Amino acid sequence: MNSLLTVFFDIALFRRGPEDLPASRFLLTASFLAYTVSSVATSAVYTEEFFQIILEVLADISLMLAWYGVLLFLFSRRARLPQTLTALFGTGALLYVVAFPVMSWLQFQVDSQINLPLPTLLMIAILMWSIAVAGHIVHRALEIPIVAGILMGILYFLVSVAVFSILFGESG
Repeated sequence: MNSLLTVFFDIALFRRGPEDLPASRFLLTASFLAYTVSSVATSAVYTEEFFQIILEVLADISLMLAWYGVLLFLFSRRARLPQTLTALFGTGALLYVVAFPVMSWLQFQVDSQINLPLPTLLMIAILMWSIAVAGHIVHRALEIPIVAGILMGILYFLVSVAVFSILFGESG
């Protein structure tokens, strides 16, 4: 288990790619469950309604599956989908774990009407890191230049913000 976490950390630190993960259904399922649980926990920081949390997580996962599935299909790399999704879910879960205390701090500030810039800056850094990690994974999965991968990560982020805005308004 430690070696698996090390691979996810290495991917998140741009030292490895999705090709370093086995194409395993079990691993895909495990990383999917870790991503789902960490996503639900993080969403619960700012949303109290369980049904709303579930809808947001389902929308997030559905968008991720559709976006990266289409991307790999368009680049004729469908065989890499299990490893790519495993990398995205695994690193996503790690990033949610990192983001959880920062989001809790931000929510505490909103609730107590305190306004310190540090948690906002940390959250921006985590967001930029997550976009870069997704770009790195796309770069390695599609064998495209890193800049193109990061641009795909930025585009995914913008599309997800637009979709969440349409589906959930400001609460998403």
